[in-house]
Order: sequence, then structure tokens, then C-alpha cells
Amino acid sequence: MIRKPAVAGQFYPEDGKKLRAAIAGFSPDVAKKKPALGVLCPHAGYVFSGPVAAEVFAGIEVPPVAVILNPSHNYHDPPFALWEGRGWETPLGEVPIHRELNAGLASLAQVTKANRVHEGEHAAEVVLPFLQYHRPDVQIAVICVTAGASRLSLRELGRGIASSLGHAGADDALVIASSDMSHEQGRDALDTVNANDPPAIAQMERLDAEGLLRTCSEKGISMCGALPAVAMMESVRARGGEQGKLVRRATSADSPYGRGDYVVGYAGMIFT
Repeated sequence: MIRKPAVAGQFYPEDGKKLRAAIAGFSPDVAKKKPALGVLCPHAGYVFSGPVAAEVFAGIEVPPVAVILNPSHNYHDPPFALWEGRGWETPLGEVPIHRELNAGLASLAQVTKANRVHEGEHAAEVVLPFLQYHRPDVQIAVICVTAGASRLSLRELGRGIASSLGHAGADDALVIASSDMSHEQGRDALDTVNANDPPAIAQMERLDAEGLLRTCSEKGISMCGALPAVAMMESVRARGGEQGKLVRRATSADSPYGRGDYVVGYAGMIFT
């Protein structure tokens, strides 16, 4: 079973040549790319968050294997839904599933095989073209992290991902957390986003998963992928990572298509 594109032509160009050109136009020239254990990448329409996502992937050595952790905008369970089909298709072609890694992730106690959770969900799909652009031969595994995930299970998932990568011979794999930052409405939306996002980013820079959840709770930060970010950070720490670095921050108000009374924040981060 192939996961067909659900938001091509809506979130990003549905024509392969136009999609490749869009990513190229967003991507800066980086003289020296660096290896990374994890990244935080936004998942809005490319006219809003494309430059942030592009700068993240332009600055790293994209390895041959990637794990995408994304939130669900439609489901609250199971906590961790693994795609078990053959691959994912985008206008740039098909991205195969890494079978050995997927089998390892499927064996984790907290993970459930559940393709239905991925159908129609855009949060992982919009990340894939950036991977394909920089690494055409990339293989993936995709887990949708829903609101049913507990703090303990997120830690266990992160550690389980790290262990599964080792067993699959993918020690240099990239773990991607797909997430936008604050979503705010009203006259003061932009001011609220600009006030709320930096404290959350600071916790991620310290690789402090508990601090991220606490900050989001205390400040009411509507970071849609906070749970995937926590699992990603736990996997990074389990693999010896020590910090996150902010690459670029933006808001939907920066785009000519943005609305002043509804603003979403975006952050691109690299974890090493």
C-alpha cells in the first residue's frame, strides 16, 4: 500500500518540477553541511513556512534513513501510530519504507500499526519533499504521535527509536519532529506568538523535554507538535546528543499571504 499525497496542490505544488523549483528557491547555499541527530521542522503551507524548513535541511547532511514523528490533527489515539505500508508518494516520487527499522519500531510495546491515522494528515507529508530534494534515495519510517501519548510513553518511545536505529544499522539516521509553534487569534496575535515562542525554543535548545512541556502548559502555548518534539529530543539524548540550535524563526505574518488576526509561529532547529 502506497500512501498517496493528500495535500499536494494545497500545501505545496503538485507538479514535480514546480515543487523542486520552489524548494530550490527557498534553500540557502550552505558551505559546510553538518551531521545531525534530530531536527524540528514546521509543516504549514510552503508559502508560510517553506523558507524555515528549507534552511533546516540545507544546513545538514541528510542521511539515508529518517524517522518522521508528527502530530495528528484528527485523531487522539492510538498514542503512537506507525505507517506499515510500502512507502509514501509525493510529486517528486516514491519514498520507500525502511523495512528493518519499521519492523523494529513495530515491535516496541507502545507502538501500534495504524495506517488510518496517517490518511489525510499533512504534518509528515509536507516534510518529505525536503528530504527527497537533498537525499533522493532516503528511506523512512513514520510515526504519528497523538494526544493520547503520556509523558512516560514519550520517553520510552524516544529511547525505543534510538535502540531500533542501532539494531537496523542506521546509527546516523535523522529523527524529525514535525511541528508548528504558537497558533494565536485576535488583534494581539502576532505579539503573543512573538512572546510565547522564544521560551519554548529555549527549552528545546537545552534539550529539556520536561521544560518544553512545562513551558507550553504554563504559557498556554499551542505548539501542535510538542509531543513529537519531546519524543525526538528523548531519542537525541539517548543517542548522545546534547543540544538544539535555532536555525530560523518566522511567523505566518511574514508571508504576503498571512493574516494579522490569525498568526502561527514557525521554528527550524537542529539537534546534535
